[in-house]
Amino acid sequence: MILIYLLKVSACTLIFFAAYQLLLAKLTFFNLNRAYLLLMLVLSFSIPAVTIENRYEVVVAAQEIPSKIVYSNDGVIEQDGLEGGNVVNNTIHWNEVFMYGYCLILAALVIRMLLMMANIRMQLRKHTINQDGAVILVDGKSTIKNCSFFNRIIIDSSLERAKRQLVIKHESVHVKQLHAFDKLLVNLITAILWFNPVIYFWRNAIDHNHEFLADRETAKVADKKEYASLLLNLAMPAQNLVVNSFSKLPLKNRIMMLYKEPNVKLQKLAYLAIIPVLLICCMAFVNREEIIVAKKAPVNQASADAPKKPNVYAMNYLNGNINVNPNARPAFKEVEPTLIIDAGHGGKDGAISALDGQKEKDLNLRAVNILKIEAAKRGIKVILTRNTDEYISLRDRLPKQEATAFISIHHNATLANAAAPFGGIEVYVSKLNGNIRSAEDLGAGILGQLKQLKGLEVKDSLKDANLLLLRESKIPAVLIELGNISNRKTLDYINQEKNIRRISNLILDGFVAFSKRGC
Repeated sequence: MILIYLLKVSACTLIFFAAYQLLLAKLTFFNLNRAYLLLMLVLSFSIPAVTIENRYEVVVAAQEIPSKIVYSNDGVIEQDGLEGGNVVNNTIHWNEVFMYGYCLILAALVIRMLLMMANIRMQLRKHTINQDGAVILVDGKSTIKNCSFFNRIIIDSSLERAKRQLVIKHESVHVKQLHAFDKLLVNLITAILWFNPVIYFWRNAIDHNHEFLADRETAKVADKKEYASLLLNLAMPAQNLVVNSFSKLPLKNRIMMLYKEPNVKLQKLAYLAIIPVLLICCMAFVNREEIIVAKKAPVNQASADAPKKPNVYAMNYLNGNINVNPNARPAFKEVEPTLIIDAGHGGKDGAISALDGQKEKDLNLRAVNILKIEAAKRGIKVILTRNTDEYISLRDRLPKQEATAFISIHHNATLANAAAPFGGIEVYVSKLNGNIRSAEDLGAGILGQLKQLKGLEVKDSLKDANLLLLRESKIPAVLIELGNISNRKTLDYINQEKNIRRISNLILDGFVAFSKRGC
């Protein structure tokens, strides 16, 4: 998320600027300080953008529930429904509000900078008296004078010749060393990080460093007292952020640096102290992503003591009366497991439609009925929260009786003016549930089986969602999105009954493994 990234960038700027103030700001190695300020500004944006992948290979037996649970970080599309059938928008969508507000202020600051540059050009056209190469003489009415603007030096025509030469010498340093590009960069970054107070101090530090560099070069050809006197006489408040003014208030630091004895070269060792600061920022703000590569162990290497896994279904599907596994046997011998299955939405809570006009609530009910049929072949008792198109409140859907697990079936959809969500199957749990460990085992087991599916993408990690059904269920609960019904390819896939039966059997495989009572 962009706001999280910008907060990390801001934290980097804070650390790097604190190091500058403590170690480098009072040194007279102005060129090195300039390099530090610019380089660390770039690194502040680069470090949080870097992602280091750590890959681990884990050998697992077939149908084994992964011991390490992995979550994805993207947003949640499905939301809780209200009693009136409306939708609770838990994510407002405050993220969107903050993002729009941030972008509005960013745009305003960029436009302000562009207007400043346009105003300078207008002032020059209006008040220019004479131009000799890069030097422009303006009349006394101009508010833009005794400064440099990119490769132009703007001088007040009323200045005495000797003073004018000192100002030109000073401003020519800004032009030759391309200080205008430093200012342009830091002003753009200040617009991006407008909420970060450190960036304004950083911009001032770059400004001061420019003046120290220009003052040092000018003092080589001028008397320091005469030059300092001229700085005081021409001093004016800083009014424009895009020009290098000859003399602007405050002047205390410039006068002090003008008379300060240069530091000895040995003091350059202070810059080595930046290395641990840089390492700290890298360790703290570089992103790390753990990628677990599961490799199935060969059959002869699997543990001899491991329980035998049922042959769930055959892959030779029939075209007529679809029977995924004609030789299906009950999955449980002694204790009949109970699986509560919820068909999401229903009745007045079911406005979301697929591309072909089907309602999500009807697709959910169809999938649940097929899942119930396939479960019956395995001897699994199924209780449906609804078996018709009726509205049931969320709390009434919560399991009221003892059961092995609770699964809520949904289909994803793309909302108007929203980015397209993941198009395939997703499995959700809620970390706010007190029984989260069991829910994770159930969700990871189902997800592991669903990854075998061909023809429809499956999210490779669990998703955390603050949904009432997941949050308050007293038994292990997961929510499964069977695909994005706003996506034509996905819709064509799930409109085929045999594909829903494939998905149902993979879900049941995960449930059987989770229950630990398989034959």
